[in-house]
This record gives sequence, C-alpha cells and structure tokens, in this order.
Amino acid sequence: MRFPISAADKLIKEALAEDVGEGDLTSHGLFVGKVKARAKLVANEEGVLCGLPVFKRVFELVDKNITFEPRATDGMALAGGQLVARVSGPALSVLQAERTALNLIQHLSGIATQTAKFANAVKGTKTRILDTRRTTPGLRFLEKYAVEVGGGLSHQKGLFDRLVVTEAHLALSDGVASVVRTLKKAHPGKRVELTVTNMQELEQALVAKVNMILLDNFPPGQVRQAIAMVQGRAKVEVSGKIGLDNARAYALAGVDYISVSQLTQSVKAFDFSLKISR
Repeated sequence: MRFPISAADKLIKEALAEDVGEGDLTSHGLFVGKVKARAKLVANEEGVLCGLPVFKRVFELVDKNITFEPRATDGMALAGGQLVARVSGPALSVLQAERTALNLIQHLSGIATQTAKFANAVKGTKTRILDTRRTTPGLRFLEKYAVEVGGGLSHQKGLFDRLVVTEAHLALSDGVASVVRTLKKAHPGKRVELTVTNMQELEQALVAKVNMILLDNFPPGQVRQAIAMVQGRAKVEVSGKIGLDNARAYALAGVDYISVSQLTQSVKAFDFSLKISR
C-alpha cells in the first residue's frame, strides 16, 4: 500500500497546531539566532518500521530548511540500536517537530510490529490477518496503512464501503433471512458479510447465501464444526478473544480470516529515541 501523504498533511498540521500552539515558549526563550540541531532517530527494540514518510513530512511542514536522511524504509525489520534516520536544521524547527513526528512513527510502527507478530503466528496456513474499525478517530487511514505494512489486510474502511451485518443489526431486525433479502434488494450484486453468534444463525446465513460469515466468539472446536458445515460455500472469518496465544489454533481450524481489534485499539507504541545534539 502506498503511503497516503496528501491525506496525512491535514492531520499533521492539526497535530502540530495542538502541540505548538502560538509557539514553543521554552525553545524560543533559550535559543536566539541561528542555532543548529542534529538528530538521530534510533530504534530501541526489534520490530517493523512504519511511518517514516509521515515522520519526514512533519519536519517538512515545520521548516523546508530541515534536512532529512533516511537509513531505512517502511516494512523493514528493525534491530535494537539501529539508526533509522538523521535530521538536521534550525534548532527551533527541529524541536517544534520532534514530539509530533515521534508520536506518529511510534504509534504506526507499534501497529506494524503487532500485526507482523499475528501474521507470523498463522504463517504456513491459508489464514490472513484482518484489521477492524476499532481505530483511533482521525487516524484510521494511517493505522490501516500500518496494518498492511505489517503483513495484514486492511478490511473495512468504514460504513460506506461494505455490507457488513453485525449482531446489532440482527437485534433490530426480523432475522437473518429478512436482513439478507433486504440488503440484496437495496444493493444488488454487492457482497454481503454477516456476523453469527451460534450454529443456528450460521445455518440461516448459509441458506441465505451470504458471501462471508463472521463467527463471533466461537471457540476453536466449534469453529471446526462451523467450517465442516460451510463446506466452502462462503468465506469464513473469526473474531473475539483471539490473541497471539491462540491465533494459530484458529488458523488450523480452517478459517480464511482472523480479525483482530488489538492491532489498532490497544497497541503498544514502538520504542524510538530521537537523540538531539548541536
């Protein structure tokens, strides 16, 4: 996936405005004149790099006179202590951009690293790792980019691009058959994905000929039963209480996809340092 740099500009400007406001009081009070700064972006742990273009773009938007020298690329495996990039330019500008740039690259690299762990957990099976809509408001397009960098699939961009029937939709309707019939009439030719919470709903979904079935909170043993019932008539996704400790068990049960909210919802920031010197 290509980095969405044009879409990122608005977000970066808002983040800079939030942090810098009317000016950096401390730096302006300390540094008068043409003080220069150099900085090294260093990885402090192993993981997957993601967000270097947005890191660079933060500095560009603060000051076009800042020089950026990349030493890595998005998707690269990082080792602890590895130099990722160098930055140099006016000290006031480097210090204004520092925190926003770090916040973004740490968050995105954390997502890519976590996604890579899940992708490795199911390696050798047909199962692919999917993200969810449980994203940080305003950051979804960047977070989904990070999932793809880490080896996962970006699934549903929003409510506007897929017909995904959730448990809430079913609770407000007259059942599976009615929901699927209504959606196919409203959106002829469009794929229907439906969430089921028990075997009875699964059977109804198969009768209704949905394209994809999400098994919600099914244990691995029940997933195997469900796969046997589906017999290839629909793609099968699983979600709910799936972590690195049991992802492979679900993959070996024969599912096509595992959706994991913790890729974006509760991910740990990747540990980078931006070491600044004169």
